[in-house]
Amino acid sequence: MSKMPQRALGGTSNVFSTSPFWGVLAVLLGGSLSTLNGRLLSVALPDVRGALHLSVDEAAWISAAYNMALMFIAVFSVYLGGVLGARRVLLASCAVYGFASFLIPFAPNFNALIALQVIAGIASGTFYPLTLSFILLSLPIRIAQWGLAGYSLAILFSVNIASAAAAWYLNVLSWRWTFWCFAAFAPVMAVFVYYGIPRQPLPKGGQASPNWRGLLYWSLGLATIFGALDQGERLHWFTSPTYAAMLAAGIFLLLVSFVRRKLDPNPLIDVPFLRDRNTFLLAIILFSFRLFILASALLIPQFLAGVAGLRNEQIGQLLSIVALLQFGTAWLVAHSLRTVNSRIILAAGFLVIGLTAFLCSHITSVWTPRHFIPFAILFGVGESLAMLGLVSSIVLQVISSGAVSGPGKVAKPFSVLTFSSFFHTVRIMGGEIATVLMIHLLSERTKFHANVLAQGVNLNRPFVQKLLSKAMAVSGHLGRSPNPKFIGYALGLTLRQQASVMAYADGFTVMAWACIAVLVLIASVRLRMTTLEELQQ
Repeated sequence: MSKMPQRALGGTSNVFSTSPFWGVLAVLLGGSLSTLNGRLLSVALPDVRGALHLSVDEAAWISAAYNMALMFIAVFSVYLGGVLGARRVLLASCAVYGFASFLIPFAPNFNALIALQVIAGIASGTFYPLTLSFILLSLPIRIAQWGLAGYSLAILFSVNIASAAAAWYLNVLSWRWTFWCFAAFAPVMAVFVYYGIPRQPLPKGGQASPNWRGLLYWSLGLATIFGALDQGERLHWFTSPTYAAMLAAGIFLLLVSFVRRKLDPNPLIDVPFLRDRNTFLLAIILFSFRLFILASALLIPQFLAGVAGLRNEQIGQLLSIVALLQFGTAWLVAHSLRTVNSRIILAAGFLVIGLTAFLCSHITSVWTPRHFIPFAILFGVGESLAMLGLVSSIVLQVISSGAVSGPGKVAKPFSVLTFSSFFHTVRIMGGEIATVLMIHLLSERTKFHANVLAQGVNLNRPFVQKLLSKAMAVSGHLGRSPNPKFIGYALGLTLRQQASVMAYADGFTVMAWACIAVLVLIASVRLRMTTLEELQQ
């Protein structure tokens, strides 16, 4: 580690913000904008594609470009935050993000659209890691739990409110508002940042500038691998030269970054600080947690859309209940963080998720939003408990490691920035890998069940033919001409529907078993501090 004075490179001042409440709002809104942007675009993508007259392949890169930009800046924000300070970076990012989001609907061509998406992604990608750094570096302990609640809600609330928001924008306003809404909220966040996050000194003249090339290679490598994973299912993996080239380029850039760091270490990156057993276990739990969010973010919505044939506004009503419930639950759980062991809250959340996933594994084709309401509520409660317990455990881990000795007493500011960026990277990459694995699982299990059901039909061909004959007879009795081709098509459609239902049941089953594995990991975490109240002792 370089002996460069840490304070000169953006170390946090010991003076708190005079309005930490605004800082909590900045955390909540910043994380919500970053998460909701990607989620809202995914939900509204078919309508946006139709409005812009794009092909399926072109439209797939709209959300991919934004998410790749998020992945790129996740690590590079350490450099920016360490050199310029979180406040300056966030204020500049708010301005760039708002301007880019406003211009996207006016993009003259596809290339300009993708470029603006990248700019918006890079700007909003600084929100999450730097707001977490603010919680660790500057937020007074007396309101730290509210900062944690805001940080957690940014993920959960945004994921579940996206369907309802997309339906309202598309039906009431215009597809353009899927972008303009973020341009409207960006100035509001800038106000929260201005009044809620304290100023930090700029680097002093005459000091050596920390290198940024190795960090750039690493960020580009992660972003390229992320893009390959995002497009892998659509491109059929290694059968596509595009996928193979992106994956190879990403791995090469990561190797180059290792060599670069060996030759010229970056003083803003404190890698040894991450070499802790608890840090490693918490990273695995966070990586896994992204799988369980898919219960309300992917499995339930896609089942209702694909099997039940519902639209966004109908699905959004159910998920809005979950979002509102999580909004209230998060603050209640946050209040308990002061005195309740964070690992107990974390384990309780995963236990609720696992039991609910097991119950949902008995899903049938007749399930409607009404059937999902109790399970969606349980998922919402479980996700809130797990997220708050996990974020609290991560914060307690970095504090107990010695990087932060108390409110405003930051011993190792660059260690905190590294820690924040590391967990933000794990969160984004974990979300992408979990989504890819779940979509691939659904696809493969649907094919498997369809083949098994088709074989069962072939083995019972006489019985099936008898049913078809009766159906034709009834059709003729009702005065309609029997159409064997139509009846055969209906039978095939029914088989595919049942195969899809069984695949979703498999998805919930995998989720239930994964919860058991995570509970074992939670039992293996040994935090030196388990409640926020211990910080004041």
